[in-house]
Amino acid sequence: MEGSTLIKVAWIGLGQMGLPTAKAVAAGGHHVRAFDVKPPTAEGARGLALAGSPREAAQDTDIVCLAVFSDDQVADVLTGPQGVIGLLKPGTIVAVFTTGSIESIQRIAAGVPEGIAVLDTCFSRMQSEMASGKMTLLVGGDAEAIERGKPVFDTFARAIFHVGASGAGRAIKLVNNILFAGHLQLASDALRLAQGLGLERSSTVASLIQCSGASEVLARFVDEDPADILESARRYMVKDVSGAIAAATKAGVELEALAAATATYLA
Repeated sequence: MEGSTLIKVAWIGLGQMGLPTAKAVAAGGHHVRAFDVKPPTAEGARGLALAGSPREAAQDTDIVCLAVFSDDQVADVLTGPQGVIGLLKPGTIVAVFTTGSIESIQRIAAGVPEGIAVLDTCFSRMQSEMASGKMTLLVGGDAEAIERGKPVFDTFARAIFHVGASGAGRAIKLVNNILFAGHLQLASDALRLAQGLGLERSSTVASLIQCSGASEVLARFVDEDPADILESARRYMVKDVSGAIAAATKAGVELEALAAATATYLA
């Protein structure tokens, strides 16, 4: 990859976060061959070269980016019967954006052929940064591989934090996501209280954002109904809160307040 501004990227997973991020990489001047089991329209995939399978996408590539939903899907793409690992040349980076268990990504990173670098590259974005399209990237793995991948990561990341060895990116993402889930639930309950007291939602949110009880998630409730926001987040929060609780249990850490604040996602 060194010595060239053009990096060949395989992007697997074109969902809510994957598609705009893959397009940002393409807009940054890199060649992106992408795959999803439910491919977007030609118009929606403008700038991407759509592939018919993960293996087709990963052929002769420099970076393989995975933005699929679950650990099972990550394992299937990389090491399943039609997995791509055997196709990859030495020096290839595998960037896994999927939030999941720490142990799962560590097993994959430890089991790949020599010369392949697996990074857990977890991204997050504050509401105030939605318009910019830029995200924060939390990365676990080899520092040299992160540096080699920066031309791609910089196309969509406003900040890149190397937080430790393999698994550390996922660890801090689990910490972030259970905190985010707790904030969502607390903010929703607070606004139900405000409504019960006869307060109007938008003006209440606008006021609270400037007060000591503010949190970043409050801005999400200005125009959207809290119930709709909680429901749209549920699919991801159920998985991520469960993962954070499991990681805490394994580490011997009790999360009384966070577990209580996110209990709705475990029901």
